[in-house]
Amino acid sequence: MTKSIFVSYSSKDFNAADLIRTALEAEGISCWIAPRDLTAGMQWGAGIVEAIEACDAVVVVFSQACNASPQVAREMELAVANRKPLIPVRIADDMPTDDMKYFLGVSHWFNAFEQPLESYLAQIVASVRSVLARQSSPWNSLQRRLPRSRSLQFVLVGGGMAALVLLAMAAMRPDPMAGMKSPLAGRWEARIAGGKPGQPPCILDVQKLGQATFSEDCPPPLTAAAGSLTTSKDGIWASSSYKPGDEGSFLLQGGTAHGFAAAFQRGMFGGLTTRDPRFGDVKWRRVSAGKLLTSAADKVLPNTAAWPLKDVPAIAARAQTYVRAKWKGDAVLTAIDIKRVRTNETATGNLHSPQGEIAITFSFYSPDTQEGLAFTPGSSAGAMFPMGVINHDRFDKLPPNFLDLPQAVDQMRAQGMRAKDIYQAQIENWAPGTTYGRAKLNGLAWMIDSQLDERFVVPAEVP
Repeated sequence: MTKSIFVSYSSKDFNAADLIRTALEAEGISCWIAPRDLTAGMQWGAGIVEAIEACDAVVVVFSQACNASPQVAREMELAVANRKPLIPVRIADDMPTDDMKYFLGVSHWFNAFEQPLESYLAQIVASVRSVLARQSSPWNSLQRRLPRSRSLQFVLVGGGMAALVLLAMAAMRPDPMAGMKSPLAGRWEARIAGGKPGQPPCILDVQKLGQATFSEDCPPPLTAAAGSLTTSKDGIWASSSYKPGDEGSFLLQGGTAHGFAAAFQRGMFGGLTTRDPRFGDVKWRRVSAGKLLTSAADKVLPNTAAWPLKDVPAIAARAQTYVRAKWKGDAVLTAIDIKRVRTNETATGNLHSPQGEIAITFSFYSPDTQEGLAFTPGSSAGAMFPMGVINHDRFDKLPPNFLDLPQAVDQMRAQGMRAKDIYQAQIENWAPGTTYGRAKLNGLAWMIDSQLDERFVVPAEVP
């Protein structure tokens, strides 16, 4: 059966390719993907050629593995030869080789790597729909039917030039991606109520397709939040804030401020006004894009680290300094959760190590406001996640110095740990009588799980 989209990918990227295929088919866009759609008894090469010739467009799942895949290169060559538009979806921050640039240089890239791929699926579907709509236009339908012989093309074009020009003027459509451009695209800055006195203005950076990042100087929950802005030309996303005369509304999807919605209106001279229940009317002015937004939160963690993570007390001190500066001045650190990310998990805070990624979360509490905060430096979705007012029965702060994690693991080995490595470690001032399974905790202690799911408790107080 003829399919609308051929999905081209490296076998190393199958999970991402299949996720995109599933999203497209859920919206009624049929896909051809190997090996699922290879007919029994058909040779691989013949099946690929037949599928590309029959499809309307080719989605290329691009990464470094794609760069190194001769099979993907051959599939793109076939697509170009058969006049099929390429839709590259860039799932990693990798650049194409010269060979790949030859095929993809004129295509419209879709960057889908700063956030989890799931957050981009709706936009990927919309982009594919736009390309398919363009492909179904009368001009493109005629163009695909032109003979490939150059001489015969000249004969046909020369004989009906006037008709073709009129047809092209009536049927040609603008760049399919032009309609996808976010009305909020650009870099904006504003002073928002709730920010600390003397703090730099909040910056909102919105890419063409709606990927958005707030600077770390924005008040919570926007502090360093990142996600995808979905907009509408009415008040559907922020009906309680939308007023007559507003241009539309938006919703932030993904990240620590997931669900943040506001009405917006662009000014005649380039300004932007947003309105939401939390911050009210906010006046934004456009500023030069300049360099990429950076965060001081990134300096809390080392660039790379061995596992088990060492110097945890020093890292915790940097985390507390940052949170007090950006959140609450009386914030106290109450717990730390560190784990090595398994292959079937997604890290919320990324620290690269030779043994893989490490996720680390700090829990803070403000005695003055009784609010809690989860801090995950390095998270692509935003580092600070306010938890609002919480019933914190025990918020004893961690001392500035405590037993470092590698030394705690050494004690585990002395206690008879069978596993060669650990998976997760948590340190907290545990309330008397606290139990987790067979583990009994009391006072300052590490609770550590090994790769074999052994659980150990190691006292963390130091003289």
